[in-house]
Amino acid sequence: MTHISIADRMPTLDFTPNALKDGIGVVPLILMAGFADTSLAAGELVASGAVRIEGRPITDPDHHILSYAFDDGEVLRLTVGAKSTMLIRRAD
Repeated sequence: MTHISIADRMPTLDFTPNALKDGIGVVPLILMAGFADTSLAAGELVASGAVRIEGRPITDPDHHILSYAFDDGEVLRLTVGAKSTMLIRRAD
């Protein structure tokens, strides 16, 4: 039986350790994931409470995901609205 991980079935954004050195902002992350077309629209999604990372609401448009969030090889789930989900992981 072949094991298929959730990351194999869900859209995923991979970041190099260098790209995560200073963290990644939630607004650019929403844009990269394709969940908004402009920074303004992404910021409005955040301000309205539609954005969650690992189920936790993100309401600050200046929020950054810092590199230590991936120290244990963690994959983070970004959810925007009820149905838009993307995984974020560090590509080593």
